[in-house]
Amino acid sequence: MRRITLNEIQPGMYLSRALIAPDGMVLLHEGIEMKQRYIEYLRNQGISYLYVDEPETEDIIVEDVIDPELRQEATKTALEVVEGFHVGKGMELTKVKTIVSSMIDQLEQKPENMVHLVDIRRKEDYMISHAVNVCILSVMTGISLGYDAKQLEDLGMAAMFHDIGKIRFSPKLALKHPGYLTATEKEEYRQHPFYALEILQENPTLSMDVINAVFQHHERWDGSGYPMGLAGDVISEYAQIISIADVYDRLTAGTPHRKPTPVYYAVAILNKAAGQYFNPAIVERFNENIAIYPIGTTVKLSNNQIGVILDVDKDSKTTPTVRIMSGDDSSKVNQLLELDLKKNPDLFIMDFEVNFDEL
Repeated sequence: MRRITLNEIQPGMYLSRALIAPDGMVLLHEGIEMKQRYIEYLRNQGISYLYVDEPETEDIIVEDVIDPELRQEATKTALEVVEGFHVGKGMELTKVKTIVSSMIDQLEQKPENMVHLVDIRRKEDYMISHAVNVCILSVMTGISLGYDAKQLEDLGMAAMFHDIGKIRFSPKLALKHPGYLTATEKEEYRQHPFYALEILQENPTLSMDVINAVFQHHERWDGSGYPMGLAGDVISEYAQIISIADVYDRLTAGTPHRKPTPVYYAVAILNKAAGQYFNPAIVERFNENIAIYPIGTTVKLSNNQIGVILDVDKDSKTTPTVRIMSGDDSSKVNQLLELDLKKNPDLFIMDFEVNFDEL
């Protein structure tokens, strides 16, 4: 399979990863032949990219760090939490704890795994999928930091609930991009940590470590964050982790108002912010779990050849194995060639997530 942007998809291509709503409804099945009306449907849904099967890449498998069934169950549970609040049912913690525990178990079984880009989101599902991804990224970081079972559970619970305060936003505010808020709207937006505090304090079984992490996840290392302007190690370490995962996922998945940022650039942004907005030691551990060049993405090499990432080694993430798809004159190759960049030091990746069909 190959990851492509929606602008690249053409009628006649085959979808290699199903598009599933958080409630479990299959919107487009795996293996379906794309037609123009499906492409328009995806565009209206705010889909930025998806995975397709082609003869040259049909053997490339992009694996999630957790089972697809568990990811689907996690998104469904997150949706149920949000819907429960909207109808006045409050929060059911037992199911969320079960989901978090299952994710921890799977992530601990394969600590060598890295995060590739597998999550496909509709704009209306953004908050739900974002909560699940931030939980996964945070738990992986906690494992790298040597957290014990209780710490991982608290961290995972806090990550799942980190944006829970936003359910009290007015519908108008919920749909607006933070960069385009009026002064009054910005003030309300910055209240969501307090809303979360009120919501979570109604659940006496939640530890204060979880509640503090949710309340503080917008604090910044240099004291420039909100709501309290805390700095350095005064900020909950769980909140420090969640803040990094939150920003990374927003960058790489995109938002309903902004296109996704390439992974290597998102990592560069985190590295630049280390020591200012984020704890540099935690940024370093966070980056250990990120595939800078995710499997299935299209790249351009320094010799102008175009290829698809075939394999990535966690110990040498900047030199993956690339399947060459076109020559240096942009013509398609007759025989596929696989290049291990570790063994070809004269070559390097020059561009990332290029549009193969425009070359």
